[in-house]
Amino acid sequence: MLKEMRSPAFRIDGEERPPITFHEGLNVVLGMGNGKNSIGKSSAMQAIDFVFGGSTYVKGDGVKHVGHHTIFFTFEFDGQEYRFARNTGDPDIIQVCTDGYALTGETKGKSEFVEWLKGKYDLDYPGLSFRSTLSSFFRMHGKSNVSAQETPLYGVRGDSMQKSLDRLVKLFNRYKDIEASNANLREQDDKLTAYKAARKYQFVSDLVGGDKQYEANSAKIRSLQVELDNLTSEQVEVHSEEDIEKQQKKAELRGRKLKIETQIEAKQRRLNLLDMSLEYGLYPTQADLKSLQEFFPDVNIRKLYEVENYHQKLARILDDQFESEKQAVLLEIADLVGQRKDVSEQIKALGFVGNISKEFLDRHSELKGTIDALKAQNESYLTLRDLKEAKKLANDQLKNAIRQVLTDIEQTINAKMAEYNSTLYSEHHNPPKLTIKEYNSFTFETKGDDGTAAAYKGMIIYDLAILNTTGLPAIAHDSLLYGDLSFELVEGIMKLYMQNKKQVFISFDKQEAHTPETQRILEDHTVIRLSDGTGKLYGQSWDTETEDES
Repeated sequence: MLKEMRSPAFRIDGEERPPITFHEGLNVVLGMGNGKNSIGKSSAMQAIDFVFGGSTYVKGDGVKHVGHHTIFFTFEFDGQEYRFARNTGDPDIIQVCTDGYALTGETKGKSEFVEWLKGKYDLDYPGLSFRSTLSSFFRMHGKSNVSAQETPLYGVRGDSMQKSLDRLVKLFNRYKDIEASNANLREQDDKLTAYKAARKYQFVSDLVGGDKQYEANSAKIRSLQVELDNLTSEQVEVHSEEDIEKQQKKAELRGRKLKIETQIEAKQRRLNLLDMSLEYGLYPTQADLKSLQEFFPDVNIRKLYEVENYHQKLARILDDQFESEKQAVLLEIADLVGQRKDVSEQIKALGFVGNISKEFLDRHSELKGTIDALKAQNESYLTLRDLKEAKKLANDQLKNAIRQVLTDIEQTINAKMAEYNSTLYSEHHNPPKLTIKEYNSFTFETKGDDGTAAAYKGMIIYDLAILNTTGLPAIAHDSLLYGDLSFELVEGIMKLYMQNKKQVFISFDKQEAHTPETQRILEDHTVIRLSDGTGKLYGQSWDTETEDES
């Protein structure tokens, strides 16, 4: 918890104020009984927010009028104290201090410090942002979450309904209950995306269109299969289906062997040219030889090389390159020869099949190929349909999981708010009610009462309900939240504040107008008292003109 806060900028009667010491439960920044403003109540609240990692204080009146300054503060966790310093001129750096607030030279970045607080408060919940969550429940002048016209769930300016609910789910540590369904949906979506990409680049068969095309393909497959069966039956007495497949395989292998032999011949021609270049010092191309022999069929090419002595020097320069290329070509020829041998052995292993006409084999291959293609298209359609159904199922499961979590959260909050609301009145009054319609839609209202007082009362007991049903470590309420509330309501709220062991920070003024019980509670829990003149937070006034200024 926050244990202490002090600053050279906080002054009283011309001297630095003593450290502000905080404790469990209610901590009151108490203003004047007559409601005098501009004495530093909101600045003190913003300073508390500042030591929790907030930034509103940097833009406030204190920095504007006093200038940049350092705030020193202490947190205590499990009996151990941790001291820090944060300067408004460099708010992204938090200095680590000794017991006497001397700087150690060790620092933490703002994000690192906030994460440190998150860990110390045991709020390492999946996906939870400690700072934005805490800021949502620190309601004070300068922030956007204090308007009676806005629902209290909007903790940060610009939040959507979905983002507000998402933060609530994480704060209740229920995100883990959704994450399994969310991960399943991501996985199904990834599978569908990958399959569509495979189709796009034709790694799998392109999709045929819809159920009708699927049925048309199925009918075509049945028709072609009948034709294939009839064609095969004409040969069945002489040749089995296995013989036909062997013959087709042999034809395929012979084609492969012919292609390999063509490649070997091309490599041999290349090798001859390289040998000639190495022997005679010139690198003739096939085009050169072909042109010479076309115009001079009887030309003696070897003699021509011998005559062209000026090419000898070039040949010597290229010898190393020719030799390297020759070795590479020899390796390629050896590999091709090995492939040819392997194919020949496969042909030999198939044995003698008999005389099956080429026309039969071609038609058989055509029918079988068409059938296989149609089956592949239909399989692609069925796979895509299954992937879409799996994604839809995963999405439905996620929505159901979210709906269940949100229902639980809604019931928990409403039950706690109803409990608190019943303590505020001597007779029945409708409590505020949170209604979550969808994962991105909600309402927050008090049935039969849409006034400002009901809005602020709802905001306060909503924060208290969250404080006491989640791991939220603290809330902060500025004095402006109480202005429209009846004395009876304020007294009841002060009693609710007192019930907490978690820290509640409030600012308050006009206390003399409230009930004796309210005044007693405020006095008992005051951590800093502010007054006019030199009793202001900064020990000076800037809301009145001096004689020189006038």
